[in-house]
Amino acid sequence: MKEKFVRKDLLEVLAAAGMESHKARKLIDLIIEAMSAALAAGKVIELRGLGTLEPRERKAQKRHDPRTLAPVTVPARKVIFFRACGKLKKALNGETDQNEPR
Repeated sequence: MKEKFVRKDLLEVLAAAGMESHKARKLIDLIIEAMSAALAAGKVIELRGLGTLEPRERKAQKRHDPRTLAPVTVPARKVIFFRACGKLKKALNGETDQNEPR
């Protein structure tokens, strides 16, 4: 199983940077609430150096139940699409950015 980076880890990073834990917790909560509200309102979130979060609508689909082979309609729904920025993609693949000053 892959190791996770969770809210507690983010709190520890902010605490190491000198932020009080209760302020860090409130800051993280405010950011998550603001991002959730923006996505629910249909807005695109662009975070430079990380990527873009975009709400998209999936169309209703006709599928079948694998056990009974009976037709099933999957209703339309909203999903969050994440597109990583080029810098993040390169970091994940161990590549260096040749445009960076040395």
